Amino acid sequence: MKGKLNIYKKESLSEFERRNFMLQKSISEQKPFRFFSSADCSSDTPILYMRRDFYKVSLLEGDYIVHYGDESIKTSGTSLSFFSPHSPYTIKEIEERENAGYFIFTETFYDTYFKFGIKSFPLFDNKKKPIFLLNNGQIQMVKDLFGKIEYQNNTDYPYKYDLIRNYTNELMHYANNLQPASERHHQFTAKERLLNVFYELLDRQFPADENHAQELRSPSYFADSLSVHVNYLNRVLKELTGKSTSELLYDRLLKESIILLKHTDWSISEVAYKLGFNDTSHFNHFFKKQTNQIPSSYRSL
Repeated sequence: MKGKLNIYKKESLSEFERRNFMLQKSISEQKPFRFFSSADCSSDTPILYMRRDFYKVSLLEGDYIVHYGDESIKTSGTSLSFFSPHSPYTIKEIEERENAGYFIFTETFYDTYFKFGIKSFPLFDNKKKPIFLLNNGQIQMVKDLFGKIEYQNNTDYPYKYDLIRNYTNELMHYANNLQPASERHHQFTAKERLLNVFYELLDRQFPADENHAQELRSPSYFADSLSVHVNYLNRVLKELTGKSTSELLYDRLLKESIILLKHTDWSISEVAYKLGFNDTSHFNHFFKKQTNQIPSSYRSL
């Protein structure tokens, strides 16, 4: 057995996500189960996985607004949340007290072991929002299961994933008997739903794939994908965010550019290619316009 449990260690959300983004690249992108906790070590290489191709189970303590599908749900205290790849979601931190951890797994990881597929599990009924506020007894129960999952994840036991699937299933059945968080922050308006789906489509392009180049998407591409006119999309995004469609695209592209420059050993031309730029000069021009620095100067900081 190797490793120790650190699931109770306090760590801010930003620290937690930064650590988890910088895990060693030796972990396969195709691995069907991954556990992330404060025990993860940092390195200079980011995690590579498709962010919406898996189910996610998260344990948080603090005040949050979870945008799940077409609703916003406010949670305060310790919450257990289940996220499906079939429903868009984002988590907005208001005040964080602890980030205990989360784990992700593919549909295949679950379905090849249990008789009924995860899509048919009542917890993921489209009418439900599987976000639960926990009392003291429930917190201990959930943390115990998280601890068992983390412990097995850190072992060399050849059948550890059988145990992990069982613990995951037990956690899902336990949550299925809990009362979902009922405090609704507000119902999304049609414009807010459009913004939420736009962000979801935008997020699906990243992280950049080491083996394939991205394609630079235009505002028209997103408008077509959302079945609205590009002028209407631009007007809605400007109204809700203060930024145009192009500005939001550039912001997201710049964020990914910085991540690749800081956390990979790819050359500038490779970074440009992976992000969809036709040539390095185009990428240099874009980056300098956004930051007043060229990529090579930024990387050396």
